[in-house]
Amino acid sequence: MKTYCRNAVLAIALAAASTSAHAVQADIKIWADVDPTVALMRADGSALPDAVKLAYQPGNGLTPWSEQVRIFSNDASKDISVRLANAAELRPVVAATGATPIPMTVNLNGRALQLSNLDFAASDLFDGALPGASIAMPLEIAQTTRAPITAAGLYEGLVSVVLLQKTGSP
Repeated sequence: MKTYCRNAVLAIALAAASTSAHAVQADIKIWADVDPTVALMRADGSALPDAVKLAYQPGNGLTPWSEQVRIFSNDASKDISVRLANAAELRPVVAATGATPIPMTVNLNGRALQLSNLDFAASDLFDGALPGASIAMPLEIAQTTRAPITAAGLYEGLVSVVLLQKTGSP
């Protein structure tokens, strides 16, 4: 009887295990934005972050954000033009009455990026230390005039840096 009960319990346990066993599928969407000529990446070759939270210091404004970056190119002999796709600013999304856009400045290697092309000479960028990679440079995003922001709220913006490998060097 003891063996019969033990076998019955084991059979029930196996049946329960088999009915609860099932496959689980994990889906991960992957994507890539590919330009085989040029890319702006972190100095270590990894992708730049998709989002950055700027810290606000009451009475002092937004703390600048900076990251060491490199320009990666398939031809280190060609100059690179860099510009902004649109004016950099933080716009109030959910904010107190009177909130206005906050102008931002974007600098690459200490040079202010604008809506017009800013040329970087290949000879200044590519020193040959890392094949196809420029020197490491700071990319900085900062409040144009660091000052207190008087309207509380959530502000958002998009900084789009456009790189163009020139067809030849001057």
